[in-house]
Amino acid sequence: MDIKQLKRPLEAFQQPVNEAELKTALSQHLAPQTVLKVSELEAGLFNNTYRVDTDAQSYILKIAPTSTADVYYNEQHLMPREQSLQYTLSAVSELIPTYKAFFKIGDRNAFLQSFVSGRLWFSEIDNLSELENNTLWQQLGTFAKTMHTTSGDEFGYPSPFTGFASWSEFIKDNVQGMVRDCKRLGAMCEEIDTYLTFLPQCYGALDSVKTAKLCHGDLWPRNVIYAGEGTDIHIKAVFDCERAFWGDPISDWVLILYGVPDAFWQGYGENLRDNSDPVCVNIYQGMYFILNILEAKRFNEPDEAPRGWLAGANAQLDKLLK
Repeated sequence: MDIKQLKRPLEAFQQPVNEAELKTALSQHLAPQTVLKVSELEAGLFNNTYRVDTDAQSYILKIAPTSTADVYYNEQHLMPREQSLQYTLSAVSELIPTYKAFFKIGDRNAFLQSFVSGRLWFSEIDNLSELENNTLWQQLGTFAKTMHTTSGDEFGYPSPFTGFASWSEFIKDNVQGMVRDCKRLGAMCEEIDTYLTFLPQCYGALDSVKTAKLCHGDLWPRNVIYAGEGTDIHIKAVFDCERAFWGDPISDWVLILYGVPDAFWQGYGENLRDNSDPVCVNIYQGMYFILNILEAKRFNEPDEAPRGWLAGANAQLDKLLK
């Protein structure tokens, strides 16, 4: 078994895995196949990602950070959360690669998924024509609509997190978790304090969301594999479902912060942004801006920009709640 791992900075989440433990785990979970090659990919910032080639087929192997990694509240138990949803996700769409096995390598969670050949949309987005990009966005909108037709009994992150009976309870819990991280890391600021004064005033609006829909949580070109070109271009796989949650579809950060073009909503069938309560949208945006402040702390970057964005969301809430 030939293993190639990338060298990483000591502060990075993606640390090399013990190769003896890696060999043992793969031999066990891929038997009777023979593993020929394991190659780490330069992908993501959180999990280590490898391509695993056997004498029969290829797989993607993902390995979580070590148990000592300093993860934020919303990042806890990411891989077990995806594991708890694996059968639900597999039933949603054939575009989600098949899960082979979930297991541990030392103290690190890991899983194997079928390898899907094609090109990463994010890497090629600037090289594609407007027609090609719009076609992929429309197909992604159709995928999102399919995902959102799946409903759950509770709101929030899947097991091992505890679900909530109301949407406002989850938003409150998630924000409180982020605030604890901010206090722990010295990232609290006036804008966060102001946001916290508005949040309780919005529980009624949040609880107008009565049905918990399955949301991907990270549905953007970085997590899409495509094939073909021109009018034949098509999505082959949508992956990275570890941040999936049960809730209001418009609360997915991609839809309200990254932004999607009209082609996405054409595939979806309606523009949720136009049809959603602006109070709720600004609460969701503010929540993600707090996360942006935390991420600035993590990467030793200035926090002026996310603090400014949060101040803008607060100003909108102030107007809307008067």
